[in-house]
Amino acid sequence: MSEVLFDCRVTGDKNVNQELNRKVVLNGLQVASCSLSELLNTSKEKIPNTTIQGQLTIPEYQRPYVWREKQINRLLSDLMEYSNDASASKPMYYLGSVILHHDNGQLKIIDGQQRITTALLIQKIKQTSAKSGISYSSSVSISNIKHNLSYLKSVKEKDIFEFRDVDVLNNINFEEINVTLVVTDTEDLAYTFFETQNTGGVRLSGSDILKAHHLRAIESRKVVNYQARKWESAESDNVENIIQQLTKIRFWDNRKWRQFPFYRDKRGIKEVIIDEYTKKTNGNKEDVSYYYSAVKNEGGRLMQMHESSYKQLKQPLTNGNNTLDYINDYIELHDTLFKNENDHRIEDAFYEFRDKVLHGRDGTVFLKELMEISIIAYVSRFGFYRLFEASLWLYRAIYSLRVSNVRNVREDSVFKFVYDNQFVDNILEVFTPDELFLFLKKFHYNFDVANADKNKAKGKHIKTLRAYFSGIKSIDSYKGNPKKYDKQLMIAITDKINKNGK
Repeated sequence: MSEVLFDCRVTGDKNVNQELNRKVVLNGLQVASCSLSELLNTSKEKIPNTTIQGQLTIPEYQRPYVWREKQINRLLSDLMEYSNDASASKPMYYLGSVILHHDNGQLKIIDGQQRITTALLIQKIKQTSAKSGISYSSSVSISNIKHNLSYLKSVKEKDIFEFRDVDVLNNINFEEINVTLVVTDTEDLAYTFFETQNTGGVRLSGSDILKAHHLRAIESRKVVNYQARKWESAESDNVENIIQQLTKIRFWDNRKWRQFPFYRDKRGIKEVIIDEYTKKTNGNKEDVSYYYSAVKNEGGRLMQMHESSYKQLKQPLTNGNNTLDYINDYIELHDTLFKNENDHRIEDAFYEFRDKVLHGRDGTVFLKELMEISIIAYVSRFGFYRLFEASLWLYRAIYSLRVSNVRNVREDSVFKFVYDNQFVDNILEVFTPDELFLFLKKFHYNFDVANADKNKAKGKHIKTLRAYFSGIKSIDSYKGNPKKYDKQLMIAITDKINKNGK
């Protein structure tokens, strides 16, 4: 579900290809073949033999321009190989298809921004006075455009090793580069092509697709710009990771359990994200959010209290602001919990615990993710109230897998643990923190002494605990009496909580 990076050359005679600028029109759809030069000149002239004309623009819901040296080098190498072909009847170089939405004199680029922007940068290097008329508002796009423009200048000045012996930029002729245009009269039809196209290049992630889906559902341009800037201010890798965590919480519901794809199944993960946040949000009309609250009765006076300022995690979602706000709220919460260190609402003891104990080393990468998911679930239910205490008891239960498993913890072990213990449900559906803590304290497991060596994963895990908790012994001391481990861990957790409360 991304734009074409590069495709094979158009077969046949070059002159024949230049004659293929004919259109196909069907239910508001035009398909035409043209040169890259003609495409970039659409603000001044129509594509020959078509009605296609307008200023190329970037819709607000499009992801930023993200190409860097890797993609540029591949394009330049392909074009260099093409220019070195001296055969008289060679075909035009085929750059792939571009999807455009024709709207009030504008040709909105739905799929093709990366290639078109890169072509404009090459044109700028070749002709410094060239102007495209396309404006870019994304800070990510602007930063990458500046970087790539500087890189292409280095290519021109032969400072880049791969292109030191060739004049690759001057040999590029946009008249010899062929593009297939898919032009629609409606945004919905264009977006259908945008979602279903699945070829090479810098692939669109699930978060890219859902962002585009919900931005286009917002009518106010001002709000679209606000939501787009808010989304892009987050690190792109972090966004994808957090959306996956939110999706797991929504899937791990024992009333209607859904299997989340394994981490190696990138396509499967992308598909469930798109399904959960686009297809399943279309049926809801009202922008309604649900929160946890309690009503306190004081002598007949009923006082409603919000137990958390965060939206309920498993609530139904609606197109537009509703879903974007839901995701953005949890992106900010994830940063507050796991990246920042000075939020006044959070105890310093939690940050110390996070930095000293929570990590993905020694066979605990999947456990670390489950810890983050569980802490997010707790905060969504009770806010930051007694967060440090909750984190320690959650840790005991979750990281029991590190010592009860014979070898490193696998992803399927985590899935089974959550399902068997209704773990996420028990965090979200209790009425008080004490009710949750009782469930966590009653949780039982067995320490497996297999592979209990100080130089192996279990031993390294125990070493981490010893550096943070008092009263934890070396792993050798638990080989003969494994039950002693959890008793000492529970005492150590209680001591930490009591000391923090003083």
